Amino acid sequence: MKRLLEWKTRASGGQRDLPVNFYLALAICCVFGIAAITRVSAAQGSALRGSAWQGLSANSPVVSEADRTKIAEGEYEIYEEANGGAVGPAGTEVYDFHESWTLWRGGTGNYEVEGERTFESPRDMKHANRFLIQLSRDLTPLRMTEFAKLAWRRDSEPTVCEFLSKEIHCFSGAPTTTQAINLYIPMKSPYGFLWPISPFSLSGLTRQGERDLDHPTMIQLLSVEEPSPNNPIYPVVRSGRLQYVGVEEVAIANQNWRAYKFTLKVPSYPTFWVWTSTEGLLLAVKTEHADPHWPAEGMKLMRFHKWADFSDHERP
Repeated sequence: MKRLLEWKTRASGGQRDLPVNFYLALAICCVFGIAAITRVSAAQGSALRGSAWQGLSANSPVVSEADRTKIAEGEYEIYEEANGGAVGPAGTEVYDFHESWTLWRGGTGNYEVEGERTFESPRDMKHANRFLIQLSRDLTPLRMTEFAKLAWRRDSEPTVCEFLSKEIHCFSGAPTTTQAINLYIPMKSPYGFLWPISPFSLSGLTRQGERDLDHPTMIQLLSVEEPSPNNPIYPVVRSGRLQYVGVEEVAIANQNWRAYKFTLKVPSYPTFWVWTSTEGLLLAVKTEHADPHWPAEGMKLMRFHKWADFSDHERP
């Protein structure tokens, strides 16, 4: 089964679908903007991410409450015209997924996103979960905090993933050290999350790749599942290819946008088409299957309002 946000892996004796249940089986994690603004090499992006972490502890805020400025707010939704509107692996389906968010900028130029996801899982069982994303001055992810409980660690504290130069560090505290989660996952830049889908993470990929019609960027993508109490978080690293396609005028969220367009290809997945604004906002993601009659599925910006400019991140 190859629906939006599902993935497959090889197992002995054939191919099987694995339920990806990270962060309480959410269908989407940290839905916001995919940026395609800055043209830097992978090595430059790695150095930038590493320097951004100097002096930043796991608990220190990126944006101070006293001098932060509201930049924008919006809302995303997932649409799925097949499977009764269900999104995600069998047994952990998510319905009617929406994510509202507010973007703030601090006096130092760093950014922070505060938001809430609402969805049903199973059908008619409503959920509302907070999240927090902290970003560097160039909108590169530094840390993502998920306040939903882990599936097999119901007494866990919020789960945090830190984006370091050569690894992702994910951790979640618990009353006993044996229940705590602490993972260091080696990665090669550019890298980001494939599952849970994390557009801010994908934005880091586009910033580290060449915006070049003739040269794709080879990337690494991390998928995470929650298979069992003894193995509460299990990471899988996959390789992929990000290709810049060009500029396209689109009408989304009752506004006209000049959008950058990309394709993201990962083995055993459908092709992902991605549109972003020049400010770095995710405008839409659409999946393209080999079957041309496959029902439409994807993610789109349905509401957006901006109070202030993204400063020097807004480029022609």
